[in-house]
Amino acid sequence: MFKRIIKLSLLAISLMASSLVTAQPPRQPVEGNPVRTPFSTEVQPEWLTQVMPEADSFSEKSGEPPVYRGYQTDPDSGAQTLAGYVFLTADVPPEERGFSAPIDMLAGVNLDNELTGIKILNYVESYVNTVGDFAADPVFQAQYQGKHIADDFQVRRDIDGIAGATVTSFAISRGVREAARRVAAAYNGFTPDNAVDVARSQRILEHMQQFTWEQLLEEGIVQQLTMPIPGGQELQLTLTYMGHPALGEFFIGRQAYARAERDAAAQLGGNQLILLGVGGSGFGQFRQDRMQLQQDGSPRRRVMANRLVTAGNADVGMIAGHAEFAGALVIDDNYDITQPLNIFYQPLGSLEPYELTFQPVGMGARIASGDPILSEQEIERIIRAENSAIRQFINNPPWGVTPWGSVLMSLLIFTLVMVAFIRKSSRWRWVALTATLVYLGIMEAGFLSVAHITGVLLQGPDVFLNNLPLTMLVVFTVVTTLIWGRVFCSSLCPFGAVQDIITRLTPKRLRHKFSRLMPQKVHDKAIYLKYGFLAFIIGAALIANNVAVFQYFEPFGTLFFLSGSAVLFAILAAILLACVVVPRFYCRYVCPLGAALGVVSFVSPLRIKRVPQCTVCTVCEHACPTGAIRREKIDFKECVRCDICEDKLIKKAGSCRHDMSRIIVRHKELRTE
Repeated sequence: MFKRIIKLSLLAISLMASSLVTAQPPRQPVEGNPVRTPFSTEVQPEWLTQVMPEADSFSEKSGEPPVYRGYQTDPDSGAQTLAGYVFLTADVPPEERGFSAPIDMLAGVNLDNELTGIKILNYVESYVNTVGDFAADPVFQAQYQGKHIADDFQVRRDIDGIAGATVTSFAISRGVREAARRVAAAYNGFTPDNAVDVARSQRILEHMQQFTWEQLLEEGIVQQLTMPIPGGQELQLTLTYMGHPALGEFFIGRQAYARAERDAAAQLGGNQLILLGVGGSGFGQFRQDRMQLQQDGSPRRRVMANRLVTAGNADVGMIAGHAEFAGALVIDDNYDITQPLNIFYQPLGSLEPYELTFQPVGMGARIASGDPILSEQEIERIIRAENSAIRQFINNPPWGVTPWGSVLMSLLIFTLVMVAFIRKSSRWRWVALTATLVYLGIMEAGFLSVAHITGVLLQGPDVFLNNLPLTMLVVFTVVTTLIWGRVFCSSLCPFGAVQDIITRLTPKRLRHKFSRLMPQKVHDKAIYLKYGFLAFIIGAALIANNVAVFQYFEPFGTLFFLSGSAVLFAILAAILLACVVVPRFYCRYVCPLGAALGVVSFVSPLRIKRVPQCTVCTVCEHACPTGAIRREKIDFKECVRCDICEDKLIKKAGSCRHDMSRIIVRHKELRTE
């Protein structure tokens, strides 16, 4: 019976390859899920409303980059105002690649450079056929609504990723952020900070922080106009140039300046701001319509409501304590801010206006006249440093924010594996296997896969560099395989742990009985099946662009996600049943990743040592879980470095306890009997 099970399992796995391409289950939208993926890039009208709900009508796609313009309609006047832009990420190249290919998305950005929503339209990630439409998570997608495009969009810091799909989460976040920034740069004038701008702002702040309030008044950087008003009170206006974010941060705080600058740009499109602090005992009687501007003898122009935007409560920055509230005068192109500007204010009850002649002084004058603040040498040095590969890697590592919890857990497991390997301790190995199964298998689904190999071949190393714990696992696996052989298969593979547990739970009597069911000739040929599977998977990826075929040969996702088609569960059941009959059945005959590591192990210099007694002893041969030992010979590509044979050699079990001369005599006697 067990012979038949083995033969049927091998036959089913080996013949399955011919029908895999057409056997993949079709991807279907998740019914009842409002954000389910349609797996289509033919934009439907309702999708536009979904990603920009504040708009009630949309234009046809046009412009460069192409966008749908969303409009809001005033219910009273019927007038339409622009609300923002909806775009396809595919229309704003370059696209961010996911695990297998770019992820097509529809997204909206408003005039304040905030995302109004996203909708994932199509993706072909490796786990789609196993887990289903896993990106159709309303909670995950809702995180992007209202998020400013200047944010980092870092997975695990300001974005909660999809469990078990860090690469996909990273691609979605980075892809929508970069596409939105390019759209906003084209239509909203968005310019993210760069290293030179940051250095310039720091220089401005360092210069301004040398001044006290009294010194600012004495130098004329800040000017004040004090006027009596009826009732024995006075009104005091404080003015200074505030045409740079660093000056805004110094005088009123970063948040208040950002609000003022955004409101000014949205209403007027002006970028020259004069801080207007209103104070004095009569501050409550201030009216912006009683203020006028004049330059070079031109007619006076009244300051209308839309030319004065709020700039906070005057409780942050240098203005704090010197005014009751603050506003920002928006100076348009009709005025030259570098030249004297006459500002008039006529208080209530006054027959004539009071006048102040304003002109930027000091750092404000330099900024207003276009002074770069930094020297050419400083700018060149900053650019060189910023463009260096090391700086780019440090400032923007490919994995985003470092997930320290996962990193520490990975280091702990690597340590357990190496302790077990160096000490040749079965107890430590079982501790490492348990940690691997629980953490890498059940909790994180962080196992390696042959899909990582095909991903590297198709896309380069970025397929795993986006995920630091995965990068660490890949590096550890490659380095240990190059030095010692398939250490990964021994203690770092969650499915290998499952197989060892099955073998451990199988009674010894049955194991000995089952060991006779696999003829040596069949085994010697069957071990090459996995190399054929590896070649088939790589060929399907490179030739047919089929990246999902691996799931039929790797049951990891089906087991640890508990998700998949009936065919995948049947394959998993057959493999687990075969592991009862033959220890490490999957490692021996099926595993394509093990085949790849077996090829790498050909160059491993530190192999298992043999002694003269091994020529006649079969203790290790019977104990080897993968059938890699034939007395003194070890098929090293099939060895998973479980250390069982080395442990026996260290303990001198079996004939290794005896002197070789006595063993030879005894061996001759047995042959002659």
